[in-house]
Amino acid sequence: MYINVALNIPSEKNFTYAVPENLQGDIVVGKRVFVPFGNKKRTGFIIEIVPSCDVKNIKPIIEILDQEPLFSASDLDFYRWTATYFMYPLGKTLAELVPSGAEKKDSFWVTPIAPQAGRHLSPAEEKLLAFLQQHPQGIAFGSISKLGGIKNVSSTAKKLQIAGLVKIEKKNNRPLASLKETIVSLNTDKSADAKLTDKQKILIEHIKNSGEILLKDLTEKSGISADVTKRLCDKGILTFTQKEKNRTVSLESSISPGKKRITLNDRQNHVFQEITGQLKKNVFSPILLHGVTGSGKTEIYLRAIEDVLKNNGSCIYLVPEIALTPQLISRVAGRFDEDKVAVLHSGIAEAVRFDQWRQVKRGNINLVVGTRSALFAPLPNLKLIIVDEEHDASYKQDERLCYNARDLAVMKAKLSDAVVVVGSATPGVRTYYNAQTNKYRCLELPRRVDDKPMPVVEIIDLKTRQEETGKAPVISDALIEAITNALFRKEQVLLFLNKRGFDTFLVCGDCGYNFRCPNCAVSLKHHAAESTVKCHYCDYTIKAMPLCPACKSSRILSYGLGTQKLEKEVQKLFPDARVQRMDSDTTSRKGAQEIILHDLEQKKIDILIGTQMITKGHDFPSITLVGVISADTSLNMPDFRAAEKTFQLITQVAGRGGRGDSPGKVIIQTFNPEHYALKHAQTHDFNAFYKEEVEFRRALRYPPFGRIINLRFSSIKKEILVEEAKRLGNIARKIAEKVSRKVEIIGPAESPLAKIRGRHRWQMLIKGEDINHLHQIAAQIIQKNTSNQVKITADVDPESFM
Repeated sequence: MYINVALNIPSEKNFTYAVPENLQGDIVVGKRVFVPFGNKKRTGFIIEIVPSCDVKNIKPIIEILDQEPLFSASDLDFYRWTATYFMYPLGKTLAELVPSGAEKKDSFWVTPIAPQAGRHLSPAEEKLLAFLQQHPQGIAFGSISKLGGIKNVSSTAKKLQIAGLVKIEKKNNRPLASLKETIVSLNTDKSADAKLTDKQKILIEHIKNSGEILLKDLTEKSGISADVTKRLCDKGILTFTQKEKNRTVSLESSISPGKKRITLNDRQNHVFQEITGQLKKNVFSPILLHGVTGSGKTEIYLRAIEDVLKNNGSCIYLVPEIALTPQLISRVAGRFDEDKVAVLHSGIAEAVRFDQWRQVKRGNINLVVGTRSALFAPLPNLKLIIVDEEHDASYKQDERLCYNARDLAVMKAKLSDAVVVVGSATPGVRTYYNAQTNKYRCLELPRRVDDKPMPVVEIIDLKTRQEETGKAPVISDALIEAITNALFRKEQVLLFLNKRGFDTFLVCGDCGYNFRCPNCAVSLKHHAAESTVKCHYCDYTIKAMPLCPACKSSRILSYGLGTQKLEKEVQKLFPDARVQRMDSDTTSRKGAQEIILHDLEQKKIDILIGTQMITKGHDFPSITLVGVISADTSLNMPDFRAAEKTFQLITQVAGRGGRGDSPGKVIIQTFNPEHYALKHAQTHDFNAFYKEEVEFRRALRYPPFGRIINLRFSSIKKEILVEEAKRLGNIARKIAEKVSRKVEIIGPAESPLAKIRGRHRWQMLIKGEDINHLHQIAAQIIQKNTSNQVKITADVDPESFM
């Protein structure tokens, strides 16, 4: 017997191994195996069982690491499709998606020995030995360079080994495994006549009263050490058995779930009946649920899940951010059997995710709730996938495997003959286009529950509100007055600032003109150090102008702001208000976002300042005022989706207001009050926005009328990166001419974030109508990369160009 194994290495190639006869009965697709690889040993996943192999001298596997598979053959089909479409090696894809912990592999371990006097050492040897003496138990080779910043570790360590100053040995770490607990039971036949000490008698009496008991509980309750218990086990009076303990996530939430049961109105009931009608057909059915904020989409999702579980199916419910899960969990807990609900996201310890994953695979779980990674859970009999806030860019992973969970949810539903419901008040242009062209069924909820009014939106033109210094105010007089009135009425205020604009943009303080690229229809970014404005798509660059090209005004403003600066400004203006900030800095600690949301619910916060995470799905009825500090931050991003993202952000954050009994108000501050994205957000008119936006996309062949692959180049050495990127750019144009005249190569050019973690970054866009042509061109370019110092990452259907 032979198996094909996918290893966690940057190669598309899979490897064949022989299976020793004594292990053949345990071989199943989806298990991990420990295999020789070169002069090392690595962990891989079994992806195929083959009866014969023509290659001679095939190496045998060393060990099978799992008692049960972590995924099925049908799950593997989905993972394989994901790896192929998003151009990532299958072995690395499986390592990314399946929670299996640190890979079991060989590593060299260096341990210091007591130094001998009189030894002459080089400076490098002295430095390494001094570092090792801080780790007397030893340390892995790889950790020395990371933690100690020491170069040439291998050669220096070997010299120290020859000198008898260190010991080098090969070790391998263990992968994640199930957690075992020891159960103690009494053998009554042997205990009757045994001679026992007083402590042993107490232990046995305790077990007689309790029955089988965990060893740790017995020790704790009896107050007698485990050594006494183990001696009784050695005598055969007690028996120890191992039982697997399932590590879980608590579904308790400090946020109240609201009404336990909500009566659906006529519109909600119609949508619910349409979804259940599709579920009964047991065929692939993609549905867009387009409902305004506060229209009751979540209750429909929960009803649909109830319907599936009642018929012994299983479901996945995705939300875009971890910050949304506490409020969702509060609604799920008590409504469904908590023992059959798994929560999966990156904020959960990997050991817990590993156990949850195996429970899912065993069929003990029928509802998985979580962020994008929860989509890959190996649920049997999958019938329904919910993608809430489907427009959200958080569904796209931007590093390593650059997948989009929203798009993959549709593919997974197709492979499973399931229903997928993607819901939003502001659907992505691509998604809505699919609904308009009958690829998706479209269901509408045009009004809020109980016909509550949408919030009144007021747009403040910052050009007309200048301070004496000539700068635009951070908070306009109109917003200050509105905050003052809301605080007087004991209502809560939400202030939103999209911090994603990482640098400043230039705007005319008189007419609102902003500098845009003539080739790419995106904003130029201001590079103050170079006194230039630059396009990060095609590298178009001009000098930063002292005068506005439109009105010749000299008041060219550089605009930019962060949440911390805004928080200080608010505290200065409203010293008696209880102000809280919610962004990536304040929510990095585990459970921090739930504490903030709980305090908001309990009205311990008067003004909440936040970034995008406060725009998503939260429902707090006491928020009556929403302030958007700068709509221009997202509007001027170097992205063809800038208008779409701005409309979505403004509409979503506006939707947090007026959900209770008091009407809501939204104030938007901007230099571009006439921009169509803001005008349509003001009137809550998605269809009008879509009609304008889709024509802009059609004219420039941007998605949904074209497809894009972004090839991202990075290197520690900038000169080598620039040379290789330009060389590959020339090759790309030649390849594109042969493949299709409808393919356009844009760039290469320096990335907007030109350096991250010490690596310089460039990018090149491959744009065209046929994704197969783009895949073909991208694959050839990656193969023609001759520099081992330049890394290329393919981002298929990119959401960000930073």
